[in-house]
Amino acid sequence: MVGVICIVLPGCAGAGTETKANKPTAVARLSVAKVANGQVTVIEVDLRNEDPFTTGLKARFEQNEITLFQHPVKAQGIYCGLVGIPIGKKPQKTIIDLQWTDSEGRQHSQSMPLQIIEGNYKKEALKVAPKHVSPSPKDLQRIKAEKKKIGRIYASSNHNRLWYGNFVKPLTGNTTSVFGNQRLFNGELQSYHRGTDLRAKTGTPVYASNSGIVRLAQNLFYSGNIVIVDHGNGIFTNYAHLSKIQVRAGQHIARGDQIGLSGATGRVSGPHLHWGVKINGAYVDPMQFIVVISDLLLQ
Repeated sequence: MVGVICIVLPGCAGAGTETKANKPTAVARLSVAKVANGQVTVIEVDLRNEDPFTTGLKARFEQNEITLFQHPVKAQGIYCGLVGIPIGKKPQKTIIDLQWTDSEGRQHSQSMPLQIIEGNYKKEALKVAPKHVSPSPKDLQRIKAEKKKIGRIYASSNHNRLWYGNFVKPLTGNTTSVFGNQRLFNGELQSYHRGTDLRAKTGTPVYASNSGIVRLAQNLFYSGNIVIVDHGNGIFTNYAHLSKIQVRAGQHIARGDQIGLSGATGRVSGPHLHWGVKINGAYVDPMQFIVVISDLLLQ
């Protein structure tokens, strides 16, 4: 691993008190300390030698708290969290903040350096219905309400890990539009592409990438018929432009369960599946995310 930093917690050598082990009680690492915008790095914190009365360990990247959870394959007491870098983030040197409270109630903090680099993203032009480029006042009100609803969902991920094993593509179609491209709709630059588009004729079955709870299953102005699944630990996947939704909000699903049929609803230029991944407040490249989780499970 790169980006290694030792955290010396109160009560260990170097903090003013002798210990038998004479070594730091916690060590934090980043899987990658130089990350492109729109991609993911993993923070790992080893607390096996920690004072058992130390509490409140938290990680934060700028405005977003990074959910820390027991490592899925390593020993008890080793925690990890996924740090997603927003697609619009400019190249810069920044930090991840760690905080904890010692056995005497004193609060402490430490920073881990992180370098953000520019991703290799391109521009693409798409032709869509004019109403999805210049919405009417009525549609703008709808868009505003939908944005608030989606924001509340993404801000309240289940605290438990609901996913097990690798994440998989929701269908076998080839990629037709990669994550991160700047998108020009009818000649106007509108946004970054916050997902991966997969080739699929209308009516192609779409399957859940991993287990979780359906948090949204309805029609939205831009996304058309969409399903959002909460996998816990701040991880969400979404499946947009469906011709048919086959699950309901609140439903528990397993990896591989059929959740709908692909289609061309919402802002589209033709039938396909838009598959998105959002981690701790940041949309990230779904294909890179699959690799990150696979590597995490192989450690």
